[in-house]
Amino acid sequence: MESFQRIRTSWLLGRRWSSSNRRQRRAKIIATAVVASTFAALTLATSFSGGLQSAIREKVGLFYGHAQIRNLDQSSPYETQPHFEALELDSAQWMQMAWKAGVATGPEGMEGLQWLGWQRWNPSWSELITEGSAPQEPYDVLLSEKLSGRLGLNVGDEMPFYASREAGAAPTLRYLNVTGLYRTGLAEWDAQTAVGLLDGIRALQRWPDSAQGTWVHYGPEAFAETDFESLRSQIPFTLEVYRPSDDLPALYQWLDLFDANVAILAVVLLLVGAVNLGGTLLILSLEQQRALALLRALGWPSSHAPVALFGMLAPMLVRGAVWGIGISLLALWMQDVTGFMRLNPDTYYVDHVPVSWDFGRLLFLYFLVFLSFTPALTLPWLWIQKMKPARILKSA
Repeated sequence: MESFQRIRTSWLLGRRWSSSNRRQRRAKIIATAVVASTFAALTLATSFSGGLQSAIREKVGLFYGHAQIRNLDQSSPYETQPHFEALELDSAQWMQMAWKAGVATGPEGMEGLQWLGWQRWNPSWSELITEGSAPQEPYDVLLSEKLSGRLGLNVGDEMPFYASREAGAAPTLRYLNVTGLYRTGLAEWDAQTAVGLLDGIRALQRWPDSAQGTWVHYGPEAFAETDFESLRSQIPFTLEVYRPSDDLPALYQWLDLFDANVAILAVVLLLVGAVNLGGTLLILSLEQQRALALLRALGWPSSHAPVALFGMLAPMLVRGAVWGIGISLLALWMQDVTGFMRLNPDTYYVDHVPVSWDFGRLLFLYFLVFLSFTPALTLPWLWIQKMKPARILKSA
C-alpha cells in the first residue's frame, strides 16, 4: 500500500511539473505537434496504403478472379463437364473461359490482340463500360479505350481479327462487332485485351464443350490457403490452380512494397518523435532539478522517476494523439466522400486515393505508437539517476 502511495505521488508530481511550467510552453507545444503529426501521418499512410492495395486486388480479382483453374499445358483446352460435376464451389462464383491471340486491324493500323471469352457476362463488369453495351452475341466484343484509339474503331464498327494458328498455317479471319468500350485502369489489360463471350472462341476453335480455364471468385472474402488446397484436391492431376500472384508477380511485389514503405515511414516518425519527446522531458526535468534533488535527498527512489516522467509525458502524448487522430480521420472521411485526392490511373490503376476503414489495424497501430514513445523516458531518467543532489542544492 505504501509503495502504491509513493507511485501515485510520483505521478501527481509529474503532472504538476508539466502543468505548472510556463517557461517551456513552446517546447511542450512542439512536442505535442510532433506527436500529433506522427499519429496523423501513420493513420493516413496506413489507411491509404490498405485502401489502395484492396482496390487494386479487387480490380484484378474482377477479371482474373481469386484463382484460375487451367491445364498444365495452358495452350490446350480441356473438356469441362466431368470436371465441374465433381467440384464443390457453393461458396464461390465460377465460370469457364478461353482466349485467342491474334492481330486486329482498323483504320488507324493493326495491333496484337488477345480475345478473351467468358462463359457469361458478369453484371459487375458493366460498371467498367464507358460507352456502348455488354456483348450478347458470340462475335461481340468490348474494346478498351486505348485499343479503340489506336485502331481507330468506335462502338458499332466491325473489327477484322486474324486469329493465330499453328506454325505454317494461314491465320483465320473473323469479323468481330465492337459493342462497347471499357476502361479498367490496368495498363497491361487495357493495352491488349478484347472482352467477349466463350461461345465465339468455341465457334472459332470448333470446340463443342471445352475451355482453357475456369474463373473462380470467392466474393468479398479473401482466398485463403485452405480454399486453395481444397480446390486443388478436387481437380484432375492434369489441371492446376493459379492465383493472381502467380501470373502477375511484378504487380503483387509492388503492392507488398506499400507495407514496407509504411513500415519505413513509421520507424522514421517514431524515432523523430521519441527523440523530440525525450529532449522535451529532459528540459522539463532540468527546470525542476532543485525539486528533484530535494526529493532524492529525502529518500525518493530513482526507480520512481519514470512514473513522474510519464506524468509529464502523458498530457503531451494524449493531446497529440487526440489532435492527430481527429484531423486524420476527418481527412479520411472527406476523401472517402469526395475523392478530392486524385491519382494517375495509368500508374496506380485507380483514379483516386481509396480509403480503408480497418479500425482493428488502426487500433493496433496506435498501441504500437504509444509503446514506441515510452523510450523517450530513458534520457531524463538516466540524468535523474546520475544527478548529485548535494551539488545541485549547494549551487542553488
